[in-house]
Amino acid sequence: MPRLHNYAYEILSEEIKKLSKEDLTGEIGQKIVLKRLEKLRMQSGEPAKLEELRELIVDQYPTFSEKVLKKAARENHPAGKVILFQLAGLAALGVAGLVWVANLPFPMVRRPVARVAPMVLLPSYISMDRNYREAIAKTEQADQLINKATSSADINLGTQRVAEAQKHLDGLPVWFLGYYPQRYCTFFSCTWRFTLDEFERARKRVGQIEAKAFQEKNAQTLLKEAEQTVKISKQQYQQATTPTEKEQAIAEWQVAIDKLEQIPPTTLAGKMVKPKLAATKRDFKKEASLAEGSKRSFTLME
Repeated sequence: MPRLHNYAYEILSEEIKKLSKEDLTGEIGQKIVLKRLEKLRMQSGEPAKLEELRELIVDQYPTFSEKVLKKAARENHPAGKVILFQLAGLAALGVAGLVWVANLPFPMVRRPVARVAPMVLLPSYISMDRNYREAIAKTEQADQLINKATSSADINLGTQRVAEAQKHLDGLPVWFLGYYPQRYCTFFSCTWRFTLDEFERARKRVGQIEAKAFQEKNAQTLLKEAEQTVKISKQQYQQATTPTEKEQAIAEWQVAIDKLEQIPPTTLAGKMVKPKLAATKRDFKKEASLAEGSKRSFTLME
């Protein structure tokens, strides 16, 4: 610990500079005293007291303010303030710790606090309010994206939103169902009521949207696989040089058509594939007939 703290040094140096301006011959004295104070500031040990500070200054500045000296001496002993700050910090940590414990997601902890000191649960109320609002908003977004999807991007985004809605629902403490924090809602706008029926309805709706999203994603996957198989089988058919190769390509083509027909018609993929399926079947029928004719011709030639 320095024997002269920075703030005490600044108090003394300001007064010295002020006196030096008033006395034209005080520049030399200023340098002498500031050098002494600087040396004291560089030393480590017990903080300098009032008497020591006075001895360092009054020989050059006999009229130096006693009030300034006392202030500097007082500021040069910050231990008391440090202790107060430390105690205040510990007290703040203690209060924060108690609030943290009170807001733990355990009914045995929260219920007594909710009855005796409900405002201590303010962090929980804020979290509940936010989770409730977000759960409702995300569920609505997911519903719109999944049930009124126009592209696979809507399906993917809807799946993400329903997962977020489920996460916010999981953040709602089940033990608080039916509890309405009146004091909190007096100061903040609460649009919710935690009832078991509402909670179950929300979970059921999210579950339905999740199931719909799962079906939509499966349908999209099936559509992509089937379309890829159709494309490959067409290429193989066009590149085939023997009836056997053509038959294999035709068989794979038929498998792809079967997959397309398995796509649920109520899904976005089912609606998208409907016009494509008719064209694919028409092309398949045409090429299959040609392949059959080629096979008969090849057989006769043999």
